[in-house]
Amino acid sequence: MIKIEKPQVRVDSTTATLFAYVIIDNVRKEVWYKVDKKYEEYLCYERGDAFVIAVLNFAMRNHHDIVSEAPLSEDLYYNIDKYLLDAIAQYNKDFYRPQITADVSSESLPCAGAVGTGISCGVDSMHALESQTAMKFRKHNITHLTFNNVGSHGEGEEAENLYHVRLERPRRFAAEYGFEFVTSDSNLQDVIKQSHFKTHTYSSMFAVYCLQKLYSVYYYASSGYKYHEFRLYDIPGSSCGSYEMFSLPLLSTHSLRVYSEGEGMSRMTKLKSVVKYVPSYEYLNVCLKEGDNCGKCEKCVRTLLGIDALGALDKYSKVFDIDYYREHKKWYLIQMLKRISDGKHDYFEMYPYFKNEVTLCMRMQVIPYNIVSFFRRLIPRNSRLFNILKSIKER
Repeated sequence: MIKIEKPQVRVDSTTATLFAYVIIDNVRKEVWYKVDKKYEEYLCYERGDAFVIAVLNFAMRNHHDIVSEAPLSEDLYYNIDKYLLDAIAQYNKDFYRPQITADVSSESLPCAGAVGTGISCGVDSMHALESQTAMKFRKHNITHLTFNNVGSHGEGEEAENLYHVRLERPRRFAAEYGFEFVTSDSNLQDVIKQSHFKTHTYSSMFAVYCLQKLYSVYYYASSGYKYHEFRLYDIPGSSCGSYEMFSLPLLSTHSLRVYSEGEGMSRMTKLKSVVKYVPSYEYLNVCLKEGDNCGKCEKCVRTLLGIDALGALDKYSKVFDIDYYREHKKWYLIQMLKRISDGKHDYFEMYPYFKNEVTLCMRMQVIPYNIVSFFRRLIPRNSRLFNILKSIKER
């Protein structure tokens, strides 16, 4: 059983922290979520909502029931108990269908009416900003940008350092374009040990619900799954993002609506909007490494090819080394061919833009890569030979 004690708030000279003690297998640990002191009034200590969401996927994977000392919001409790848990458990035989024990609260919480979205300055967040601002739908225009430390940066001290490095660009963006900027820190990933890739929707909604008295609308930048890729099965290489179009409406209430922003759109479809968004020319950052775009990692390669396909290379000279890209275009096209052979759908959409530039010589250079890939699929993933072939493939 997982027991969640009543959330509380503590305040110091600069920060406010929402925390609750969580007991898992008789081990009691504090889970906390910290923001600037000015957001103290929006921290939701009246409900157990945030903390139940935080442990939900963990409970399913590790066969735990959940008890919350604090009541749960009626809409959220109903959606989770009547729909979400049954659907996921039905399609994953190794998952457990947890029983949730808590009181129900139908009382409305105060709400400041803010409209939030996360900002990493990547393609997904830039698409959200381009699509959900300056609209005629006044109650849905983004007002607040968030940057949370709930698992995407890793664990421990290294994650803390990376979080602080990465937040400076979003902070500058928010200041320049007049958005409120909400930064948060948490030890969630250190206490609830789980794969962020597999559970990011839940940990991100933990951060949203900690401040549920602030938001009336929240856009969660979709992971790029198209509608035909919807699945509830938990399989290798697939994350909880594959069913966000189902889960996020259920992780909403009458006073807080969560949208899967960019739902059903491919990467190229999003890029077509992003290249029209002027702030992206100075702030787009997709790199897997720290700091500025390296131009060589998988995300940089994919983005450079995408903006080239759309004829927008020169617009991004402040964030990418465009001269290097043009001088090494052959190498980038070979990377595209490799990813196509791996079945990466984003690159299938790019190929028609470059098919007249792809030569027979380039195709020949990809053949050894394809051979290694073929044999690697036949070998158990945890074997020594698999890792050897992986290292050869990545050269």
